[in-house]
Amino acid sequence: MAYCLTHMKKFFILSIILFITITAHSQPGENIQLNYSMISDVQSTLKSAIGWSMQDNGRWASAKNSILFTDSRTNKSASELRRLGQENFIIMELKKALIDNKQYNVLIIKYKDGEYEFPLIQDGWRSYKSLEFYVFKAENLNKVLPKDVIFNKPYAVNLDVFCSGIIKKYNPQFVDDKIVNKIQATLNSINVNASNLIFAVYPIQSGEKEVVKFKLIRSFSKKSLYAWYMDPNNWAKLFNNSYYEARYYKFKKFIRDSQVYNIPTVDNPTTFTAFYSWGILKYQAGNYDEAIVDFDEAIKLNPDTTVSMIYSYRGIAKYKLQDFSGSIEDFDKAIEIRPTDVMEYSNWIKNYFNRGVSKFYTNDLEGACEDWNKAFELGFGISLDYLNKYCSY
Repeated sequence: MAYCLTHMKKFFILSIILFITITAHSQPGENIQLNYSMISDVQSTLKSAIGWSMQDNGRWASAKNSILFTDSRTNKSASELRRLGQENFIIMELKKALIDNKQYNVLIIKYKDGEYEFPLIQDGWRSYKSLEFYVFKAENLNKVLPKDVIFNKPYAVNLDVFCSGIIKKYNPQFVDDKIVNKIQATLNSINVNASNLIFAVYPIQSGEKEVVKFKLIRSFSKKSLYAWYMDPNNWAKLFNNSYYEARYYKFKKFIRDSQVYNIPTVDNPTTFTAFYSWGILKYQAGNYDEAIVDFDEAIKLNPDTTVSMIYSYRGIAKYKLQDFSGSIEDFDKAIEIRPTDVMEYSNWIKNYFNRGVSKFYTNDLEGACEDWNKAFELGFGISLDYLNKYCSY
């Protein structure tokens, strides 16, 4: 049995199911320690919007995920470079960064890019992908889409960028490292941030139709250079020449799905709730060792807690550090604390699936299959894939 499991693991990588909407990208046990900042996995994405630009002929031109140039004649027979538009994006992502125990968001804009091998004669076009990123305080994300949205009224938000950068021909494997390096350089005053980003937003409601016009305005950190954009008298003008337009529900999901990761914290935790909150925050940022320490402190203060999620989180953190036996013990405890709130039930079921994954890595295939089967019986459909792959069900 152990021999078979060893060979099975060469062909399949099991991923534990997180209790929040992040998808795990790291391999089991991967734990990279950084001095100042930890970057989370992707928390939310925006994949589609229509770019609009006012043409020199007085008409609007549109393109998916791209804002075209204003020259209407050139756009019809554009070169490879011009076809990229004034700007474009493939996907926008929001991540979380923990910097000196303060919560920041990281906006990452991945876009189509390229260059000519011979620029003067525009020959030898080479396509590739690049990205730009902006690191800003998490509380500023709340201003991009306030809790009470006022439709048909434009506004602009100063993200007050902490640091930013452009990564040409990026390698996905090293993106987080490059962002962290820039954060560290800024903290150490090696890098002086001169950039800023203004997020202009215009929610529009017309009958049953709801859309959002939005615009990312690259500016500078000096107030005199971005003050014009922040003047309410100018907000409507920001959309006169170009903007992106997305369905309101998609834009809302992009912002809200990241907002839920902003955890209320206190600087010097002394209560169960405070330690629990810090544990979740460090867990989100991938700092599993310190997350476990905070969860431990919370449980010491309230050993009879009925919050099953604290054991779920700690179990996943231990799994990430390859403490599979420890994670099984935590999932055992989480399963014992059956939630009374129906809204928590779906997360509670995942403890069976996750315990099965941990058992798999302790060579207990029989126990793993029993847990996956239980999770499937309780309605967690993903378990069926694992039952079909690994178990004789």
